Amino acid sequence: MLILSRADVEALLEPRELIDAFDRAFAAHAAGHSRIPPRAVVPTTDDGVLLVMPALDDVAAGTKLVTLYTGNQARGVPTIFGTYVLMDVTTGAPLAFMDATFLTGLRTGATSAVAARYLARRDAKTLVCFGAGVQAGFQLRCLTAELPIERIEVVGRDPARAHSFAESWSGQLGLPVTVTTDRDGAVAHADVITCATTATTPLFDGRRLSAGTHVDGVGTFQPAARELDGETIRRARVVIDQPATIDNAGDLAIAIAEGVIGRGHVAGTLADLTSGKIVGRTCADEITVFKSEGYALEDLVAARLAYTRARARGIGIDVPF
Repeated sequence: MLILSRADVEALLEPRELIDAFDRAFAAHAAGHSRIPPRAVVPTTDDGVLLVMPALDDVAAGTKLVTLYTGNQARGVPTIFGTYVLMDVTTGAPLAFMDATFLTGLRTGATSAVAARYLARRDAKTLVCFGAGVQAGFQLRCLTAELPIERIEVVGRDPARAHSFAESWSGQLGLPVTVTTDRDGAVAHADVITCATTATTPLFDGRRLSAGTHVDGVGTFQPAARELDGETIRRARVVIDQPATIDNAGDLAIAIAEGVIGRGHVAGTLADLTSGKIVGRTCADEITVFKSEGYALEDLVAARLAYTRARARGIGIDVPF
């Protein structure tokens, strides 16, 4: 079995290749080439949960174990930790054990970029980012790999952290990244908005959205929490990463419970979109939303890609099992 550290996974995966791999994988999923059982969510503490996320396709099977502790920022450690076990689907033999913390962040951003490929305007120039944490950085890295973004504005709760985040990512991306406290103004002139926070209540007023904006929500995954208000959802063509998101994500579940939308308001899933079952953006003025809670298919595809590239490059440590 091959052991891959976080540094190994970072060296093996990059946004552009992962975005294209996900586009193909979701289309293949629509054709029945992968199976994704429901994930198990196990509360561990008042602020933490353990997620067990199995998946399999024609080539491999695997399971991700991931913890999310919303209080970890105050503890000075990452909010998310993860590991992945990859197996041969024919024999069940273990192939690899790898760090999945970086993998989780990058696959979340890459999935958003696949959705933006179909839902955002192709001339999108201004990106507004709610959040200044680790996942927000992955969102910027992947969305700018897919869209012709020219400037980024960051909205964060902690001004010092937001400014440090903006300075760091401006250097990494070679783009102007600035901090703003004018939420309404930022929302009104954004071409794309990405939300990667631990907020439990809406981040902005959906009435402020301009025609043609694409909104990306990845921060919440529980029925009682949401980053996007009902007005944002009501005004938008909505695509989700998986069918269960309509019930599991408060952004949608709360809007349905309040009677703002019906279940039929959701246009479809990312598999529907990439396979051509549904169309993406239908006109330049349409507001679109992609709501993601995290799908085990993404982890399997990313882990398999990391494993294949590691074997080709001689990266990692082989151990008997």
